[in-house]
Amino acid sequence: MAAAYADRGFSVIGVDTNEQAVLAVNRRVSPVPEAQVTELLQKNATRVRAVTDLREAVFWSDITFVIVPTPTDETGGFTPQYVLDVCEGIGRAIAEKGAYHLVVVTSTVMPGHSVERIIPALETASGKTCGKDFGYCYNPEFIAIGTVVRDLLNPDFILIGESDKKAGDTLNTFYTQAVPGAAVKRMNPTSAELSKLSLNVFVTMKISFANSLAELCEQYPGADVDAITEAIGCDSRIGKKYLRAGVGFGGTCFPRDNRAFAALAPEGSGIILHAPVTDAINERNKQKIAALVLRASEGGKRVGILGLAYKSGTNVVEESHGMYAAQACVAAGRTVSVFEPAGYDHARKALGDGVTYCATLEECVGGADVLVVVNMDPAFEALPALVRDGQTMIDPWRMFRNKFDQSIKHVTLGLGPISG
Repeated sequence: MAAAYADRGFSVIGVDTNEQAVLAVNRRVSPVPEAQVTELLQKNATRVRAVTDLREAVFWSDITFVIVPTPTDETGGFTPQYVLDVCEGIGRAIAEKGAYHLVVVTSTVMPGHSVERIIPALETASGKTCGKDFGYCYNPEFIAIGTVVRDLLNPDFILIGESDKKAGDTLNTFYTQAVPGAAVKRMNPTSAELSKLSLNVFVTMKISFANSLAELCEQYPGADVDAITEAIGCDSRIGKKYLRAGVGFGGTCFPRDNRAFAALAPEGSGIILHAPVTDAINERNKQKIAALVLRASEGGKRVGILGLAYKSGTNVVEESHGMYAAQACVAAGRTVSVFEPAGYDHARKALGDGVTYCATLEECVGGADVLVVVNMDPAFEALPALVRDGQTMIDPWRMFRNKFDQSIKHVTLGLGPISG
């Protein structure tokens, strides 16, 4: 956000308790692996700086965006504790500041948290009144790891949950300059909190629907899930995005947002939500892919897993189907090699020394009898020239339809009954 909005002409100050992250930003280097961030920090060096002093940042700025973790708690929802902690510090700074200040929470929080917990925390710490002395908005971003800058600067829409009209007007004015022409939807904070969760839940529902459709196709010889999703996606009521069967959803947002949404219906309310079914289909997909690999590798065959990240373009492995398959194979005593084009910083923490981390695609392919392509990284497009006779290729996405002759056992999902 600092890099993207500096590029739109704003002066930005970042705050973090992590001194290494602060040093990185002040050296104009991204503290995380994310496309375009370092480039934009260097391009806009005079407009970006970072500090560890929250008070300094509040005094220096007009708007504070809060982007801290909101971990899943024992109920399946999100704890706002880190948000409350930082808002206490912001509130103390606002108490000393004479000018109007807008506090914007971007972190995903549960419906009702803004009104019931966050705004009261700001008022208590500042001794001031929200809507009169300072403003508050809930403003989640709809972004994807690997394309964060692009998504920030080219949003489908901006969601603003405002405490009052002045707060909403202030944030809307900011976005008029930051992303001119973007559609803006303004509402109260609770409606915005529900909107954020429901959007991600609807997307996961589409992913799981496509995967359950693939399973259905596997019961009917000749059925082709790609032909079906291509056809029904032409209907504007459905659309083609996220309607490709293959590997289910993972990452830092989709799984937990889906589970949090499922936790919203009060016990005994009689409300029926799709989220638990969506999650169950996703879990079944994860287990199914792992089972295919285990079955194909019986008898001491070596396994090569291509793609550990939950999607291409990132090294994030949280809730990854590739990691699940790797761990299942290690637990079953298989010899496992892995290749992830984005690197192994996150994967090593979970897999340890239980697998061989390959430096190249060729190394992984050459050391395996059974290969599974878990994400659709462009690096894997070279596979048809590397796979050798007698190997088994498990291809959930059907990336290599009609690319192999019968010397290669090609196992796909969603194209009639699965053999082998």
